[in-house]
Amino acid sequence: MRSPAARLRAGRGTESDHERGKQRGPHGRILIMTIIRLAPAFAIVLTACSPAAAQSVLFENTIANALRQRPANRHCAGCEERPGAVHLIADSPLLTDAWIAGHEYHGTDPRFGDNKVVADFWYDAIHRRIYSRSGVFHDVDDPADVRLGRAPGRYPNTLDFDTLHDEGVTVGQVGFDKWTHDGFSSYFAAMQGTVRDAQTGYLVLATAMGKPGITRTGSRFEEDDLVRHVRLHPTGQLEIGFETPVEDRVDPLLLVRGAAAMEGSLTVDGTGGNVPHACTVRSATARGRDARVSCEPMEMAISGGGRCEKGDLKGSRPLAAGANPNGWEVSCGKSAQQTAYAICCGY
Repeated sequence: MRSPAARLRAGRGTESDHERGKQRGPHGRILIMTIIRLAPAFAIVLTACSPAAAQSVLFENTIANALRQRPANRHCAGCEERPGAVHLIADSPLLTDAWIAGHEYHGTDPRFGDNKVVADFWYDAIHRRIYSRSGVFHDVDDPADVRLGRAPGRYPNTLDFDTLHDEGVTVGQVGFDKWTHDGFSSYFAAMQGTVRDAQTGYLVLATAMGKPGITRTGSRFEEDDLVRHVRLHPTGQLEIGFETPVEDRVDPLLLVRGAAAMEGSLTVDGTGGNVPHACTVRSATARGRDARVSCEPMEMAISGGGRCEKGDLKGSRPLAAGANPNGWEVSCGKSAQQTAYAICCGY
C-alpha cells in the first residue's frame, strides 16, 4: 500500500487549485493573495477606461457636427466675383445643409434670406460677413478696438491707392434693425462715420422716417432709407437737423427735458418763435417829467429803465400797444432833459 505522499504524487492531476495551493507552501499563498487584492483595482481601471473611450468618440462626433465648412453657392448672374468660396459654421442648428445650399447672393426664394435665421457663428461666404449672437472684446494694457473702414477700388480685392473718398461718403456704420413678420428688417437707425476731407470726418446719427421725402440738402429718400439728422463736426460743433426735411421738421427740433446751461452768446436766425433774440438797447430823450422810447417793428421790450437829469426817478414801466410790450417809459420828480432806455429783442 502506497504512502500518503505516493498517493499524492500519483493523484496530482485530480487535486483542486485550492488544495495545490495549500500544498505549495508560503510563497504560493502570498502570490494568490496578491492577485486577489489586485483584482478589484484591475476591475476599476477597466470600468473607467470604457466610458473614457466612449466619451472620446462622442466628443469627436460632437466636434465634427458642430464645426462645419460648406461650399458657397456662387450661381449669381453678373456677380460671380462677390461671393466667397466656403461657409464656416459653428453650432447654428438653424443653418442646415439644405438651407446653406439654397442661400444665394441674389436669391429668389425668401426662405433662404439671411434675415430669417440666427447663427451662433457663421462666416457667410455669399456676402463675406460674419454672423453671431453677441460679441465681447477685452484686452490687457491696451484698449479693445472695433475699427470700421472703407477703401475705394473694385470689390472685393482691388484697392485703389490713388483715390480718396468724397465728402459725405459713409465709411462705416453701426445699425439697428427690427423684427417683422418677414424676418429682420433693414436699418431703422444707425450711427455712421462719414468723410469730411482727407484728414477728418463726421459722426452722424441717422434714422428711417417711415415715409419718402426730400432732405434739406435736396436728396430723395424712400421710407426705409436712413436720413442723417444729427452731425458732429471735427470742431466739436453739433448740427441738429442736418438733412431733416424742412416740411417735416418737428417743433421743437431740440427738446431738453431738464436744465440747460450755456457759456457764450445765443444767435437766432428767423422769427425765433416766442424766444427773445437779436436784442438791442434803444434810448430816447425828452424834456419834461416823462421820457419814452419805442422798439422797432417785430421787436418786444423785455426790460428797460431811465436817467433823470433833475429829480428822483418816480416810475419805470413798459409800454404796450398790443399783446407784447413795445417800449419803455420813465417818470422823474422834476422837469428836465430825461432819458429812457429799453432792451428790444426780436420775436
